[in-house]
Amino acid sequence: MRLLILALLISLTGCGTVQTENVYIVPDVPEETRKPCPVSDRKVSTVKDLAALATEHLGAAQCANSKIKAIDEILTKAEQKVGPQ
Repeated sequence: MRLLILALLISLTGCGTVQTENVYIVPDVPEETRKPCPVSDRKVSTVKDLAALATEHLGAAQCANSKIKAIDEILTKAEQKVGPQ
């Protein structure tokens, strides 16, 4: 009986094999979005320089956040085209 069960299991492993093919989708990300945001290397010697540096860093953070949002939108559109996985 054990031999029959073993033979049955081995014979069933070849049945119903489905060939699958992976298709990789590469979304188009604009070149500008791929460029890093500039970060100031200003030397601080006065409070005025410190305020200017803080403003420049805020601008760099806003630039980075806008690029993250743009990439998220591109990836969301690409995922919607593919559908749930």
